Amino acid sequence: MNCPRDGAALSDRELNGAMVAHCDACGGMFLEPGELNRIAGPTRGDLEFSTVDLDTFQHDDEYGPIVCPKTAGHSMKKVEFNILSNIILDYCEECGGFWIDGRELTRIREEVGEYNEAEKDGVEPWTVRLSQFFWGLPFPH
Repeated sequence: MNCPRDGAALSDRELNGAMVAHCDACGGMFLEPGELNRIAGPTRGDLEFSTVDLDTFQHDDEYGPIVCPKTAGHSMKKVEFNILSNIILDYCEECGGFWIDGRELTRIREEVGEYNEAEKDGVEPWTVRLSQFFWGLPFPH
């Protein structure tokens, strides 16, 4: 497989027990189904399902559209990692894989850490995201 961003050959790399296809040039990686849950860090629930389920696939990001490195010729859809995270991943409906750009794994792990902390405090993670959304709205002065 080759990187959908720069065409470099992808190499296998182990992360949290998952072998992912990694681009040494840009830091991006292709994840097979189930691998996002493994590399994001331990949390309750299925991150992949909650990311894709009911998503509009209508998101813009700084990287632009790409073709799936596994199912050549199939465009990947833009999907938001979980709800209201502002982390936009590329998702292939054909194979169920995700492309994660270089800095996105760090941001995903931070989000998972926040979910876990909120859960320890007895707060459902979706309420944290909803609260952050409302806090970000402009209020009239």
